Amino acid sequence: MRWKAIHQFVPMLADGDAIGGHVLWIRDHLRSRGCDSEIFVGEENSATSHESLSLQEAYHRIRSPIDDTLLIYHVAQASTCADFLASRQEPLALIFHNFTPPELLIRWDPDAAFEILNAQDQLTELVGKSLFAICDSEFNSRVLDGFGKVKSFVIPLPLREIERSDSSPEEPPIVLFVGRIAPNKGIHDLVACMAVLRQNLPDVRLRVVGTSTSDAYDVVLEELTASLDLTGVVTLTGWVNSDDLEREYQRASVFCTLSDHEGFGVPILEAMAYGVPVVAYDNSAIGDTVGDSGLLLNSKEPTVVASALDRVLSDKSLSDRLCRSGRQRSKLFSGERVAEALDRALSWSSTS
Repeated sequence: MRWKAIHQFVPMLADGDAIGGHVLWIRDHLRSRGCDSEIFVGEENSATSHESLSLQEAYHRIRSPIDDTLLIYHVAQASTCADFLASRQEPLALIFHNFTPPELLIRWDPDAAFEILNAQDQLTELVGKSLFAICDSEFNSRVLDGFGKVKSFVIPLPLREIERSDSSPEEPPIVLFVGRIAPNKGIHDLVACMAVLRQNLPDVRLRVVGTSTSDAYDVVLEELTASLDLTGVVTLTGWVNSDDLEREYQRASVFCTLSDHEGFGVPILEAMAYGVPVVAYDNSAIGDTVGDSGLLLNSKEPTVVASALDRVLSDKSLSDRLCRSGRQRSKLFSGERVAEALDRALSWSSTS
C-alpha cells in the first residue's frame, strides 16, 4: 500500500453512534499499519474534541505529497467538509452510509429534510472526483449508483467485541428496540403492535433505547401510548451508556425493528451477538444485515408484527434456533474480517 497518510473527514464525530465508532476504528486500524491518520470534522463536538481536529486545521496538518495521501469522506449528511474536499487535489475516497429519505422527515423536521437534499447535491459533485467508494451494504451500493459511477467496495461496519452472557432473558418478556427515536425508525408501529400483542401476552413490555431527535414525534409517541392504554408498558429510556446498553440487550427476550429505512443496522447485529432473536421489517438494507438469521416481515401491520413476536416469545425451539443462527452470523462482521476487506480496498486504490 503506497499511502503514507490517510485522513478521514466526517460532518461531526458523534459519541457512541455507529458512524462515529466506525471512524475511530478505521483511524486506529490505519495507525496500527504505520499510516499517518487524523480525523477532521466540519462541526466540532465537545464530547469527542480530543479525538478530532477542526476543518481549519486540515489546511496546516495535511502536508504529505499528494500522491502519498488519501482523503476519505464519510457521507451521511450535508457538511462543509464536502466543499473543502471538492477543492483539494489529493485522491479522494467515499464511505457511503446513506441518507434518510427526505420524504420521511419533511412532516416532522423540514430543515433536516432540506439538509439531506443539500447533502445529495454535494455527493453528486464528489462522486465524479472520487477514486473509489466503500458502502456499508449492497443496498447502499445500489443507492450510490444513482449519484454517479464509481468503483465500489461493499464493506460492512465492524461489530464491536461483545462478550455473550449465558443469562436468561427476564420475565415478563421484553421486546427491545435500539436506535434513534425518529419517525423513520417506526417506533409508532412498534407501540401499535404492543396493543395487539398484549391480548395474548398481557405481561409483555417494550423498551425503546435511543436518543430523541424530534420533539413533535416525542409528543405523538406519548399520546399514542396513552391512547392505547400502554403507559407503564412502553418505556423510552433515552440515551444510555455502554454498560446500560449491554444490560438492555441481556434483559431482552426479542429484538424488533420496524424501521422504514436503514443503510446497515448495527443494533440488529449487536442483538444477534448477544443471543437475542431478531424480528425485522424487510426493507432497504435490513435484509442484507439479517440474512436468514431472523424473522423478516413483508408487512408491519400491528397484527402481523404481533403474531411474529408472539411466535418467537412462545416457541422456545424457534427462539433458540434464531439465537444460534444470529450468533453465528454476527461473526461475519468481526473487526478482523472487516479490516482484511478494508486493506484489500486500500491496496487496490494504491495501485490504480
